[in-house]
Amino acid sequence: MTQKYEQRYLIDLAFRVAHSFPARSVVAQELSSWVEDQDLGFDWDPEIDSFRKKGVPAPVWSDLRKRLADRFSSVARPKPDVLTQNITLLADHVGLTADERTIFELAVRAGRSGPVNSLCNALVDDARIPVQDAVIHLSGLPAASVRRALAPAGRLLVSGLLQFDKPPMSGLGLLTSDRLLVALDPPSRTLGDILGKLFARAGAASVAWEDFEHLGAGRDFAFRLLRGALERHEKGVNILLHGVPGTGKTEFCKALAARLGAGLHAVGEADDDGDEPSRFERLQQLRLGQRMLSDQGNSLILFDEMEDLFAGIDSGIFGLSLRRTGSKVHINRLLENNPVPTLWTTNNISDCDPAFLRRISFTLELRTPPVSVRSRIWEKLAEQHRVPLPKELCLELAHSMEDAPALADSALRAVRITRGGADDVKLAASAISRAVRGGHNPLAAPSSVRFKPELANADHDLALITERFVACGPANTGGLCLSGPPGTGKSAFARYLAARMEMPVIERRASDLLDRYVGGSERNIADAFAEARDTSAFLVFDEADSLLGARDGATHRWEISQVNEMLTWMENHPLPFACTTNLVEQLDPATARRFSLKIGFLPLSALQREACFRRFFKSDPPSGLWALDQLTPGDFAVAAKRSKLLGIAQPDAILVELRREQAAKPNIRNPIGFRAAS
Repeated sequence: MTQKYEQRYLIDLAFRVAHSFPARSVVAQELSSWVEDQDLGFDWDPEIDSFRKKGVPAPVWSDLRKRLADRFSSVARPKPDVLTQNITLLADHVGLTADERTIFELAVRAGRSGPVNSLCNALVDDARIPVQDAVIHLSGLPAASVRRALAPAGRLLVSGLLQFDKPPMSGLGLLTSDRLLVALDPPSRTLGDILGKLFARAGAASVAWEDFEHLGAGRDFAFRLLRGALERHEKGVNILLHGVPGTGKTEFCKALAARLGAGLHAVGEADDDGDEPSRFERLQQLRLGQRMLSDQGNSLILFDEMEDLFAGIDSGIFGLSLRRTGSKVHINRLLENNPVPTLWTTNNISDCDPAFLRRISFTLELRTPPVSVRSRIWEKLAEQHRVPLPKELCLELAHSMEDAPALADSALRAVRITRGGADDVKLAASAISRAVRGGHNPLAAPSSVRFKPELANADHDLALITERFVACGPANTGGLCLSGPPGTGKSAFARYLAARMEMPVIERRASDLLDRYVGGSERNIADAFAEARDTSAFLVFDEADSLLGARDGATHRWEISQVNEMLTWMENHPLPFACTTNLVEQLDPATARRFSLKIGFLPLSALQREACFRRFFKSDPPSGLWALDQLTPGDFAVAAKRSKLLGIAQPDAILVELRREQAAKPNIRNPIGFRAAS
């Protein structure tokens, strides 16, 4: 049963159309068919099947016009229904004129399945009337007013309320998003109801503002920038957050909005059916959000994956490059005039055109947090997922996996579902970390045994070097080349030195930096130095001979450019760093002047071996220990772990395990058979 207001609305539409077209027209045929199916308050059965294909007889058309005119003049105008009231609320909020509101209501009602949709479809699709002409005939508005309202720069299109449909068209040919149609329908009765359905607030952050201290001054500047924009209603304020997936870009946006006491509204994340949105749909939602939320006080917009809006290169058929469509000028204006401060995110800033970046108010790179923050995040997420994890394990996980916080959330969620424990957390986290690294295993956690300079055999006084580095400060130290056999304590000394200087450590292996694509290794090297600089961290390169090999033996251009990149950054890096290598003789000669100190690490001396035995095994060393002159601290750590596993406690039995470690070393001559008598 048609409601009174809708019945009156249908009568108005039919009356205007009937008095705009002659009997011998396709429109007359279509309208006659349509009226027969509607409840307009009168019976109408003109035997339309007997009409000719084009038009209706003049007497029949005249009779229909008279019936519609009678209903038009006799039916009282009822109170607007809830849908029209909501349309009026939204139109007033956006600032639509009376003519624009009339067109908007027509498009909304045509966008819903029903008699208005079928009438519009009969005119536009069946009778082939252009969209703007159909609007003119249906609304009764002057042609100039309709064309002005539907111009590309008009409020209806600029706001994102309406868009022209593309052939084949259905209904009126003016698109209104399904999300907007749902928001305007009951039970919505206030502007707050409508906006709440259109732009739901982002959820609460799973991490705190303090967890982003590693972003330094950039974090606080972003806060002050948005606070000023909200207080003074500044236009064109945009902040771009970039970084590898999972570093917490979206979580930072949530924490930032909470700090400001502002509502954060994510737009463009799904189409109206909950599926992947197109570029057009994302852009429409963004424009609509800018228009709708501009007068809502403390509101921010979040637009994830900013690169979706930009014209770029896609892979086409047979590997051919295809340029994505999109107007750079349109996006430029969008960034210059947006009334609602907008937070944009992207995984790779290189995907963004420089012309767009110049219009961004501020950019902030989110890197993997330092160990202390990662450990705290593990603890918080474990508590949220109700997975019991001791603090010691959280710290171990933070040390062993320099991965984004999202990895911790994924691993803990999987363990919560399986109702697992700590071992499952390590298994899940390690598996995800390995996948993220392209199949490479994550870094092993640093040894829990504290480094002692007196138990490392070096050709420099490590204690003195440590004191001098601490006294001179990070800005006056430079780089270290730490060379020697495996297990001699090179990396451990670098971490010890960083701890004494109260600097966080960023440790990179060659396998972390080398990339299969041309230019990728250079970019990774630059990112490592930049991250250390931005976070005031002590940078450690393990296996540096793979990054700084002699260029005169290079067979590929990328090998030379890779070394050049390392040398350039080493020359200009303002903070201390260390390169460890087992093959110092293979380093490029140009590295010599890039290091403040070159320290060689050697196997332990006899006295150091005895001290290590007492430290690791809590007993006096056996007499045969003096003959094992190639042992390192790492060998003692491995032997201690194996002895504990196998239950070996006697010093002589432990000595056998140490002999195994020395015998496994390269270039160690092991006697075979009987020793010749002297």
